[in-house]
Amino acid sequence: MKLTILDHYSQPVTGPQIHQFNPEPDKYFTLDEDVGLPQDHPQSCHSLMWDNFFKHTDIYPENTHILDGNATDLQAQRDAFEEKIKAAGGTELFVGGIGPDRYIVFNEPGSRLVSRARAKTLAMDITLDKARFFYGDLTKVPTIALMVGMGTHMDAIEVTILITGAHRAFALYKAIEEEVSHRCTMSAFPQHLRTVFVCNEDATLELKGKTVKYFKGLILVHNKLVDSLYSINEKNRNGSLLRNHAVTR
Repeated sequence: MKLTILDHYSQPVTGPQIHQFNPEPDKYFTLDEDVGLPQDHPQSCHSLMWDNFFKHTDIYPENTHILDGNATDLQAQRDAFEEKIKAAGGTELFVGGIGPDRYIVFNEPGSRLVSRARAKTLAMDITLDKARFFYGDLTKVPTIALMVGMGTHMDAIEVTILITGAHRAFALYKAIEEEVSHRCTMSAFPQHLRTVFVCNEDATLELKGKTVKYFKGLILVHNKLVDSLYSINEKNRNGSLLRNHAVTR
């Protein structure tokens, strides 16, 4: 596992950066969708992905795969989604964030670490948190969601988890400092061979000082290795290059 701590951060992606991104011929699978929420609702995963990302790129619509929360047969929908992932050759890169309650894509505490795509009733704390997107009206907040399970996420070749803010610091602590447990689904990812946690300083507030110092030291070593590789590349343009390097735990 690698932990990258950013001292300063701004918006992760700007408009020009999105336009420079070349998605073809990759396939993209979203991670969840609220059951019963119309696709054209501004808070549906379908709308959020198209409005904020897909429409700004040259991605082929047929290469986007979004769970259908309005399917008449949710079990068939989840099974078909898993089959599409398998047909695509599996997931090369899983990118996700965490909730304050240590969950990944609504895989709340208590979720099985080998679970697959499924429909799940959301816990009350998630419903309360989502109410801000529905003008504070709890009656408008969906209570069931289709989601990709932890087992599917762990099958990815590479994993990147984004953690920002002091309100997520305890979740990061539970994942790194304590044992693997279904009570903190995020704790499974340090066991993945190619996982990177990307966080800011606020998210490290609950970590032990030695832990933060250790990972910051790894970043310094990693940067020196990268700088050395670039220097070698400049001096030996026609020589062979060391292409794969990683700092892992």
